[in-house]
Amino acid sequence: MFSFQQLSEFVFLFPPPCGILEETFCTNSFPDKGCDFLGRRGFIHTKDEIKFLVLYAMQYLDFPVTFASIVDICTWCDDGFSYFDLQEAFQEMLKSGHIQAAAGESTDMLYSITPPGCDAAQVFEKNLPAPVRESAQASALRVVRQLRRDSAISTQTTQQATNDFLVHLSMEDVFSVQMHVVSRSQAALLERNFRQNAENIYHVLLDSMIEQNFEKDTEPNP
Repeated sequence: MFSFQQLSEFVFLFPPPCGILEETFCTNSFPDKGCDFLGRRGFIHTKDEIKFLVLYAMQYLDFPVTFASIVDICTWCDDGFSYFDLQEAFQEMLKSGHIQAAAGESTDMLYSITPPGCDAAQVFEKNLPAPVRESAQASALRVVRQLRRDSAISTQTTQQATNDFLVHLSMEDVFSVQMHVVSRSQAALLERNFRQNAENIYHVLLDSMIEQNFEKDTEPNP
């Protein structure tokens, strides 16, 4: 009986026809958990399966997103394929008209699913295992929430004078703050920290202001 290490070395030196040994190993070892063969885990491996996953996930995006977001969504819910596998499948769907590209406000291109892409996603939905479909939906909604959150936060720095920089920090429809700092590096630090922790900063400010007012209001009269 060969050990797994011996089997791996044998396959590396004498590879069998594509998919035969991998399919046997997955079926016998992890029939309900996807494949774990020579470092490849997950359910999704073939180019068609990657296309089905991308289209299925993009149905839950109600606005165009960057390719980086697509990578985030798909690799979060299954890791049976590489970045380059995903990129190749994605480019083919651009050419076939299942996905369309549009220029965004920044230099990054934005992508959205087309009506033919939606039709294909619905037709081939059942080709994806149920755990992958559930993870794809959750991952897409996770990215949507993050993108909406990020778009609601804005920061801007203007130089007022020598060693005087005005930093404007805003969370749309929630609060905004303006602060003066003495260097551009301090301004950049404020902007970065605000983008990462806007919600926490809001709650700290609110709690601090409420607590001070509460102590003042409850101070006993002499």
